[in-house]
Amino acid sequence: MRFSLMVFAFSCCALAAAPAAADEIPVSSRVSEVTLYPGLAEVTRSAAMTLAEGRHRLILQNVPHSARLSSLQVEIAGARRLATQLRQDYVPPRDADDPQIDAAKARVREAEARIAAVRDEAERARAGVRAAEAAIGFLQQLGGNEGLAQADAAALSAIARMISEEAAGASQAAVAAGAEARRIELQLEDLEEDLAEARAALAALMLEDRDRLFIAVDIEAEQAGEGAVTVRYLTQGAGSIGWQPSYEMHLSTGDAAADAAEVTLKRAVLLAQDTGENWQDVVLTLSTATPSGQGSPSALHPWLRRVEAPELPRAQKRLNSFESDMGSLAEPAAEAAAVAEEALEWSADRSGAAVTYRFGAPVTVASGADLLRLEMDSLTAAAEVRAVAVPSRDETAYRVAEFTNSFGERLLAAADVPRFADGKLIAVEDFAGLAPGAEMEAGFGPVEGLRLRRDVLDQSEGGQGLITRSSQQVQAVEIEVENLTGQDWPVRVLDRVPYSQQDDLEIGWSAKPRPAETDVEKQRGILAWDLELAAGESRTIRLDTTLNWPEGMVLR
Repeated sequence: MRFSLMVFAFSCCALAAAPAAADEIPVSSRVSEVTLYPGLAEVTRSAAMTLAEGRHRLILQNVPHSARLSSLQVEIAGARRLATQLRQDYVPPRDADDPQIDAAKARVREAEARIAAVRDEAERARAGVRAAEAAIGFLQQLGGNEGLAQADAAALSAIARMISEEAAGASQAAVAAGAEARRIELQLEDLEEDLAEARAALAALMLEDRDRLFIAVDIEAEQAGEGAVTVRYLTQGAGSIGWQPSYEMHLSTGDAAADAAEVTLKRAVLLAQDTGENWQDVVLTLSTATPSGQGSPSALHPWLRRVEAPELPRAQKRLNSFESDMGSLAEPAAEAAAVAEEALEWSADRSGAAVTYRFGAPVTVASGADLLRLEMDSLTAAAEVRAVAVPSRDETAYRVAEFTNSFGERLLAAADVPRFADGKLIAVEDFAGLAPGAEMEAGFGPVEGLRLRRDVLDQSEGGQGLITRSSQQVQAVEIEVENLTGQDWPVRVLDRVPYSQQDDLEIGWSAKPRPAETDVEKQRGILAWDLELAAGESRTIRLDTTLNWPEGMVLR
């Protein structure tokens, strides 16, 4: 409201200084171009008009309430702009109706009129049936008249012949009229389908917000001629506007598990808008920039440190609870893992701080209704495929492809990306995004024939000793990986040993064979063995761990 008051005050001052406009010209603009960002859109509207020489007031219609007034820009071609008045509330009703809505309403009225005409025609045919049935009833009553008992045989014969002939004719007329009525009513099915389609088209158009902003622009034309208005503004709609990538990830393993493998990323985009107006045949540009996000670096403040007397010792129960909570944080639990499609020509501009994609064909998106999917391209990179085994968590190893983003642009994050291995859907997982030149390991489902076992062979804890005055925990683990797939596999086995940040807690471990890597990806205690496992072969890893801590302390 503060901004509205500021605009109102600005408008009053500007109009007070501007000369009175000679006449008012309603200008119905349409959305011609849209640049869509994640959560934001820059909308460009345009309209053409014919101007007489002199001063005029242009009433710019159709701009929805979702437009940010602070970002509004108005450009006039063929005239000089004198002042602009903006109003969000108490907007006078629009003089001009939307021609699309008028046409849709006319189509509904036409379909309803055609259905009424067919029903009237069928009713007229049914009237012929009723008339014939009434004639037959009259003839039946005539045949039963008591006065015919006095007639001679010749008269009775003639009357009977007349009744028979008339009844037969009436029956034939009834059958013909009924058939005609049914033939006419068969048209209703197609007409009712047309009416349903017309009403659906009208309903789609009526999704638009009928409330609009009031924008009045005072201009002066030095000479008569053609003019044009361009209006630009930013909008976040009602909160469901923007675009996001949509991917399919395909792994081709080649002739063998680790030879000639490729990862292909099929790219598309999903977009929607709820600005309160439909976008009809607009020129669309998508940008990876995020203008509504953080644009400047965070502020860094001075860091004041101090020392003070220690607090009183906390209760042991609370200390244990706190340490337990910290232990649970050290290993977070894993999270559970109306669309139109079109193929359009597009081009990418990778220069500058953001990438933009411009589509060559016009795009139509209804407000608050359409989720539009636009197909883009396929990007392919060489990949190394191996199996990754985590025996402490899984019973099988998983197929993992490692590849590098060599596509020259950032791959944005996307949710629910289907992953295919050799043409078969294997998994659906989120995609975290990938910077140019960065590497990624993508999982493509379990390798059922790579079986895993992890057995704890021995675990003991020493008690409080009179001589050593310490406690100890010893654990022996045996890990077995068995290849039942019928082909050779490179397998990376991951396991862990505990680590400590306290001098009083001593941890020692040994492994046979020795791991190829320790502290994998800078995670302390994570070990990795790289095995080449032939078809039918099994390998065993022995891992021993010893923990020692002083008397009177508890291991957490």
